[in-house]
Amino acid sequence: KKAYPDVARHLSRSRRMKEGVNVGKINMTSASGETVIIPHACLGEGVLDKKVTVYAMKFSASARRKIEEKGGKCLPLSQLMKDGAKGRILI
Repeated sequence: KKAYPDVARHLSRSRRMKEGVNVGKINMTSASGETVIIPHACLGEGVLDKKVTVYAMKFSASARRKIEEKGGKCLPLSQLMKDGAKGRILI
């Protein structure tokens, strides 16, 4: 919680306040090889043409497929603290 205060703040919000992030938004806002942190769901709407590592609470099947097709990684948010990764937080 102390290492990632923004992520902890978003995780403490109610379920209704959390919106999913589409891979199209990841594609627009991140660079190739970047790490992206999503404190809720990663959804498959849009096109992804970059290799990114994504930490999220959950992934839709289409989002996971699109990320892994480009050589990226889909990792659970619980793995973030273990890896000590730094990255862009998408909300």
